[in-house]
Order: sequence, then structure tokens, then C-alpha cells
Amino acid sequence: MKPILLKIESSNSYTVREQVVAYVNSRYYYHPQVELVYFESSEGMCIIGDKVHTVSEGDIFLLGQNLPHLFRNDERYLNKKLKVRIIALHFLPEFWGDGFLDLPDLRSIRTLLKKAERGILLTGTTRASVGERMKLMVEASGPNRIILLLQTLAEITASKEYEMVLPIGFQPVIDPQNEDRINEVYSYTMQHFHKKIHTREIAAVAHLSEHSFCRYFKHKTGKTYTAFLHEIRIKHACRMLTESKLSISQVIQECGFVNYANFFRYFKSLTGKTPAEYQRMSNESLVSER
Repeated sequence: MKPILLKIESSNSYTVREQVVAYVNSRYYYHPQVELVYFESSEGMCIIGDKVHTVSEGDIFLLGQNLPHLFRNDERYLNKKLKVRIIALHFLPEFWGDGFLDLPDLRSIRTLLKKAERGILLTGTTRASVGERMKLMVEASGPNRIILLLQTLAEITASKEYEMVLPIGFQPVIDPQNEDRINEVYSYTMQHFHKKIHTREIAAVAHLSEHSFCRYFKHKTGKTYTAFLHEIRIKHACRMLTESKLSISQVIQECGFVNYANFFRYFKSLTGKTPAEYQRMSNESLVSER
């Protein structure tokens, strides 16, 4: 994959901004800053590294340096009555000064930032606590800003309430040349995954022949385009099974599958469960949290 370098500038030690917008459809980009992003009010999908992940309200991701990522809201957010609310924080690990994170009491934070190069999704009470502190960071000034950031990283370090997004050994492919092609493919796929996408159709988006596109996509992402498309559809199905009242057959149609058997096969391959098992376990989990 060929992400775009994003330049983030600030006169402060780190940036933190709350954004309230109608819709988010970012490009596949990376930056040297560590990013902590809190989706206060937002639902959609993201690509982190080479992994497709759903985004639900309240989700918080910690993304390490130069980790490519893309966020995109569901199409229903194009309705202007819905608003996306996001808090995004960016900082360079060395902004504290050389050797600060080498102090014995802070080495665990250095280890955390290294782990974040694989992407971290916060869960449980840690997610809720970090979200509240990020709201305070938006208004904080002076030394309090730095204290709040240090407290946040310390809390995540001490917690076990998080999931790693990418497997051990993931290495992003950073190449500033010809980055538009993969962005066009991702954008088109995430907009049209609910319908049938022919190989010739997506190849035309990339301005390649079908054969050249298949080779290109497999070389850049390590997976076939069909596998990538199914991954997006199944991730979307997972959220619909959890958050909507649609039947499984309705979910299949909404996600772009035309073959009932294929949907079941791909769903179990990616989640380890049948759709009915996944839906039941998700409902039981929601009940237990109340």
C-alpha cells in the first residue's frame, strides 16, 4: 500500500483538536507523530496498516509513528442532520526532550509507543477514562496539557484493556511515489462495497488492465482484491448484526453478498463464528454491560 505523508504543524508541544463535521472520508496517510483519536460520535470503517476495522461511537485508537491509516464514515452521515465529533491528538515522542522516555519510571511508556506501531484499540473502563481526559486536553493549557498526556499514556500502559490491531511483524510500505492509485481504489471500494464490483470496474479506477491490477493489488497489500472486498463486507456485517435489528438475510443483502453460502463461509473464516453465534454473543455482551 502506498500512503500519503501528512504534515502536522503546531506551535505547541503537541496538537489536540475537537472536530465537529458532517462527514469524514480521509485518504490513506501516515505521519511521524503518534496519534490518539477518539470517535465521540462517529460510525464507519477504517483501514489501519493492511487491516480493515469497524469504527463505533466511543472507539479510541492509539496509532504509532508512520502507521498508515484511513477513516471513513457510513454513508448515512451524508445526511446533514448527523454530526461527526472526533478528538484527535498528535505528538512526537521526542517532544519531551532527549532521554526523557529512557528514565526508568517511563520506559513502560516508550514500550507502549513501540507497540502502538501495530495500532491499539482501547476497551472497557480504560476507553471511557481516556475519552474523558481527552475532552479535558482540548481546553487545557500550559503545563496541564503535558501532565494530562503523560497521565493518559501511563493509564494505557498500566491497563490490559486494549486490543492490538495488527499482528507482530507488520511493516508498512512507505513510498511517496504514485500514492493516488491505492487511495482511489480504497475510496471507490468503501463507497460501493454493498453492490457487486467487477474486476474490470475496479481496475479502471486504478487505470490498469484487469491482469495488471490483480498483480498490483496483491503486491502492494499482500492479499487479493476479492479478499479485501470480502473483509470490508464482513466487518460491516459484524456491526450491523450487533447494532441493527435486521435479520441475517437482510444483512447479507445490505453488505453486497448475493450468495448465502459464500457469506457464511467468509464470515466464519474471518470471525471464527457463524453469523447467528456472533449476533447472540454480541447481544449477550451488551446486556452484561448494562
